[in-house]
Amino acid sequence: MTSQPELNYHGRKLARVLKKLREQGSLTQEQAGERACIDPRKLGRLERRQLPTYHELITLLDAYGIPSCDHTPHLELWEQAKQRPWWQEFHPDDVRYVRLADYASRKIEYQLTQVPTLLHTEAHARWSIAKRCPSLVAKRVAFLMRQQQRLITPPVLRFHALIHESVLQQGLDRAQLAKLVECAELPNVTLQLVPQAFTDPELTSSVSLLSFDDPDEPDSVFTESVIGLQESHDPLHTGSTRRLLGNAAGHAMSPEASLTRLQAQIGRRTSDTVRAVECYAASRTRI
Repeated sequence: MTSQPELNYHGRKLARVLKKLREQGSLTQEQAGERACIDPRKLGRLERRQLPTYHELITLLDAYGIPSCDHTPHLELWEQAKQRPWWQEFHPDDVRYVRLADYASRKIEYQLTQVPTLLHTEAHARWSIAKRCPSLVAKRVAFLMRQQQRLITPPVLRFHALIHESVLQQGLDRAQLAKLVECAELPNVTLQLVPQAFTDPELTSSVSLLSFDDPDEPDSVFTESVIGLQESHDPLHTGSTRRLLGNAAGHAMSPEASLTRLQAQIGRRTSDTVRAVECYAASRTRI
């Protein structure tokens, strides 16, 4: 049996709308299925993970008492749900994160081990990806560069990056440090460095929290573990994550102090480069 493609943001919203319309009519799935001549099991899939056909959508709207003059918003949502998302051309292995991140309005990310990918230079992305997937470097770098458009293309993502200070000691080159400074100066980006002295027994890995302007789209939390990407929409998990990230932000350097720290790091990198060039020139002179 062919598996159904993942619903995009609009498809997920349409599924919620259909469920809400049924519940507003005080109908069970069996009752709604009988009224619309749709198998209740199929109706369950349409309310969770499957896009209806045009005729199924019209039939359901009629069954729920929505007059034809009010069909337009639902049909527009259906048309948007059918659109092929940009990321499909990159054939990502796991679409759970990108299909939500593409429509999130806010993101808070705590990075314990690396620069957030939204803030990578192309060169740093290439180096980072080559360590893990050398055969997929070109495709994944292009994918990441496309993702970064969310920071500068309306509707822009409001991004709060919490970066552990130890990341700066991983040999970041001047271009990558300059990229961090450039992004930190964007009006929709807040960048804070988390001091090495900060510890939280509940925050032991990198984590991202996505939020949406749509009040019916729940917050989503993503984290990497030894078994891969973990995702949750459970309010208990997202609420706990928000508390932990808020605590980390409270212990982090201010955005202004973080920016000063990055600029000082660039200055040190420049001085190191100048000294290296001078030493090389001196050695050539001696030869």
